[in-house]
Amino acid sequence: MIPSAGEPRYPWKEIPGSSHVLLLERAASRGDRISLLDLGFGSGELVRRIRPRCRYLCGIETDAEAARGADGVLDDVYIGDLPEGLLRPWAFPFDVIVAGDILEHLPRPEALMAPIRSLLAPGGRLLVSLPNVANVTTRLALLAGRFDYSDRGILDRTHLRFFTRTSARGLLVSAGFRIVGEWATPMPVELAVPALARSPLLKPVRAGSALLARLAPGLFGYQFVFEAEAA
Repeated sequence: MIPSAGEPRYPWKEIPGSSHVLLLERAASRGDRISLLDLGFGSGELVRRIRPRCRYLCGIETDAEAARGADGVLDDVYIGDLPEGLLRPWAFPFDVIVAGDILEHLPRPEALMAPIRSLLAPGGRLLVSLPNVANVTTRLALLAGRFDYSDRGILDRTHLRFFTRTSARGLLVSAGFRIVGEWATPMPVELAVPALARSPLLKPVRAGSALLARLAPGLFGYQFVFEAEAA
């Protein structure tokens, strides 16, 4: 699906259990008056929603045009490459750093882990979401001899790195993080098949997708969301 004119490339997924919803919930769970840094904040969907809970809200974004969607929301912003942004001086350490749907777009995401750790306040949390390349849809495509890139989703053509549950954990643990929470998100079936988004199908479709992700996360999980702290 190609986004229409004026539509964000990665629109907010207001779907129960989606990575967007989970990241927002976990960030909000850290309390009020938190300091938060959003890596690759895009058009500002998350930062606008978390703003009321933040005393210091910052972001790094490579796409200057997309970043205009967050004008007036952030206390400090860096437009440019993530590695450079992480090394710039910030006013305070961060209680929460969010890397939502961003690390898979980088050639060497492991190189960002140490700078991220250095920006976390004591007891601070890193929230990460990564697509699951071992999802059943990709496995079936491989069995059929296909590995087709698309404009969105697990095989987004801008993805440079691919992760399974094990390799995603390894990225964090090898960088000195301890994983304190992990969630597999359900497949957004109604986005792939819009007819399923209509009542009375939507509720059972979502429930079934969520159940499968819980029972077999490595197979039916669409993305993995991790909450981690410095070990």
